[in-house]
Amino acid sequence: MRFKKTDIFSPVNIILIVANLVMINAISSNIFGRLDLTENRMYTLSSVTREILRELDEPLTIKAYFTKDLPAPYNNIARYVEDQLAEMKAQSKGHFRYEFLDPADEEELKKEAEKFRLEPIQVNVMRADKVEFKLAYLGMVLIYEDKEEVIPTIQSLENLEYEIVSKIRRITSDEAQTVGFLDGHEEAKLREEMTGLDRELRKLYELKPVNLSTRYTVPEDIDLLCVIGPKQDIPEKDRFAIDQFLMRGGKLLLAINKVKAELSQMQADRGPLRIDPWTENYGFRIKDQLAVDSKAPTLPFQIMGRYGRQITLVHYPLFPEVVNFNRDIAALKVLRQVRFYFPSPIDTTLAANLDSVGITPLFWTSGKSAIQSQPFDINPLTQRGKYTFDMANLPLGALLMGKFTSFWKDKSVPKDDEGNPVTDEEIIPQSPETRIVVIGDANFIQDAYIVQGLDNLTLMLNLVDWLMQDERLISIRSREVSSRPIGEVSDATRRTVKYANLLIPPLLVIGFGLVRWSVRKSRKKLAWDFKTAGGRK
Repeated sequence: MRFKKTDIFSPVNIILIVANLVMINAISSNIFGRLDLTENRMYTLSSVTREILRELDEPLTIKAYFTKDLPAPYNNIARYVEDQLAEMKAQSKGHFRYEFLDPADEEELKKEAEKFRLEPIQVNVMRADKVEFKLAYLGMVLIYEDKEEVIPTIQSLENLEYEIVSKIRRITSDEAQTVGFLDGHEEAKLREEMTGLDRELRKLYELKPVNLSTRYTVPEDIDLLCVIGPKQDIPEKDRFAIDQFLMRGGKLLLAINKVKAELSQMQADRGPLRIDPWTENYGFRIKDQLAVDSKAPTLPFQIMGRYGRQITLVHYPLFPEVVNFNRDIAALKVLRQVRFYFPSPIDTTLAANLDSVGITPLFWTSGKSAIQSQPFDINPLTQRGKYTFDMANLPLGALLMGKFTSFWKDKSVPKDDEGNPVTDEEIIPQSPETRIVVIGDANFIQDAYIVQGLDNLTLMLNLVDWLMQDERLISIRSREVSSRPIGEVSDATRRTVKYANLLIPPLLVIGFGLVRWSVRKSRKKLAWDFKTAGGRK
């Protein structure tokens, strides 16, 4: 029997085709697939996220409050969030649920959103060539047993997976981990000078200031103690408290400025910290020098010229841009570029004298580096031609691991202002296995120095996670790293690339024109020959 083309348009066939399309659409709506060509697979759920979702023992509910019919780019955010939650649900074992709610026209939902501390934001809507303002909800709340975690507003897709997963980790964790920040010696303030770090750390940890002026021990609930940029010397009794915290197995992160630099005044001098004997006991020393690197930014500086104040661009090697990281450390695997500001190199040779402690450089300067010693000169106009850059790979960060010996072993307990021992307890002479991370710069994480596109904040957050043994989340956060520095090349290579960019494009155009002219000339000749031959016939 012959097949007729009109058979496909018969009523029965049309019904079958429509039914098949509906069925395929229904099946595909529950199948999640994505062709992700990004380097870090930013649009694919990580294996860590899938693992955490499968570990859920009790139902986790996410209520996403999103206003419908929003203009771009907010409509794309809502769509992406819904796709992300749907994929998370598909990857879980039935304990992950979500609801998409629009409180715009329902008073009950508005009251519910307010109960969860979700406030609408104002967005601009273009209608009939007029700009109108609309209140829109763009937040979500996570509910697990009797606990709640809130993401008040989602205005960017960056770090969305990390935002959600970190909230899940926090809400499902039985015990809260606490990060302490030493206070009382003019350290950088979390809520004033490091607001980005404060905001991100609070997603996972309890944060507490640790002021030792009225106590002689670091609180027992502190898991990690951070010492960020003290501008006064740390007295002996405070060092003793930190020492015994370390001996109890606590972890320590030190970010120290050994050189006090004031760029606004063009002055720099040795800082007030006198902690070298104390830190040398643990296997390291931050030098009273400045690390200088040819890999550094060109920045605008205001100077006094013949015609008053002028802006000039200056290559400033006192702000090294580090691209050399120890990739064996999980916290540093995918970092691209971190800029430091007046950093000091770290002497890593001292740990060789300690049997139970090992030291590992974390990151270091480029192959064209130098050191500036006292008297320091940080004037931008005097830096050109000042250095030979004959040094290489100066360590600016280091990790010490092992069993540390107390600085006060076989010594007397420090005394208070009244001459009494600060404690009656016996000195702990040695620590269990623990870690110290030391960085020769405290400016790099402060708000005044943070530059978008660099990985300064990611570096600090990853180190905290790693010290707190929450390494799994590092891989999610680090997928958002956006800095893509160009590797160092020689002057000859730069000149070759420069002239190639100048000459190759016009040569290609000329070459294309010559080839086309040659082809057209050949065609004309063939046409003429054919016409001539036909004429003879």
